Amino acid sequence: MLEYERQQKVINVAGTKIGGQPGENPPVMVATVFYARHAALLDEKTGNIDIELLEKELNEYTEIVEDTGMQGIIDIVGAYPEALIRECEIVAELVDYPFLVDGLNDMSRIPAMKRLGEIGLLDRAIINSIDESTTEESLEKLKTYKVKNAVLLTFGNRYIYPDQKIKFLEEILIPKAKKAGIENIMVDTAVLDLPSISINAETVRMIKTKLGLPAGFAPANAIYAWNYVKKYGETARCGAIASLMAYCLNSGGDFVLFGPVKFAKCIIPAQALISAVNAYYRKRILRKNVSEWTPLKKVF
Repeated sequence: MLEYERQQKVINVAGTKIGGQPGENPPVMVATVFYARHAALLDEKTGNIDIELLEKELNEYTEIVEDTGMQGIIDIVGAYPEALIRECEIVAELVDYPFLVDGLNDMSRIPAMKRLGEIGLLDRAIINSIDESTTEESLEKLKTYKVKNAVLLTFGNRYIYPDQKIKFLEEILIPKAKKAGIENIMVDTAVLDLPSISINAETVRMIKTKLGLPAGFAPANAIYAWNYVKKYGETARCGAIASLMAYCLNSGGDFVLFGPVKFAKCIIPAQALISAVNAYYRKRILRKNVSEWTPLKKVF
């Protein structure tokens, strides 16, 4: 059972607590909407949405998160500025969770953050992401717009292995975040492919050991593209997806981007079990406090 010697930073984004020691706070289950071929997205350029279907999916997600004692964030994908803004506004009306403003690039992300500030939603908005390509101009705009929440993405051709990602984070990404006035940081360790997810797990451990920052990753694209398991049917595929997400959390991850919101029922209960077991150890063996909101009070 992990227990980091370094004090762990816990950030609070609109009531969602991200970070801490394993078992201290429930991990955040990040669900993606408006991904490629999402049935609720009718037009990616205009942000035209099947609101009835979206509301149904988000309601199911919310019920599962609350029933299991986990925490939620919505990952809102958008390639076009006006569409991304509209998508964020709609999601913010349907749920109370924080959300990732996951634009294709800064041409869509930055205008969206500006607009969200104008309409009073900036406290719930998390820019996804600040990365190697984020320019000085973009950082200045984020500071001007008073953006406070950001994902730092440790992706780059020169940053493959854990020690390289740590150096990238310390020397480039964290200074960028400080320059932009960011207060709340989540580190995404940038999944490359399915077998290398072990590298992501070790990177999370190193980030929390050395820096004490909230960290996690997104196994979704890699596992959903894994064709091998499909020959065993949907039940086996669901089990494989859930097991990989559990691997992410049990490596010390504070959050996991598990992919399409429609898979919430397949994935979240298993993660709640892992979280509850970790919380039990922390409370019973380590004799340390756990969050009042915890799967430990829900799933047994």
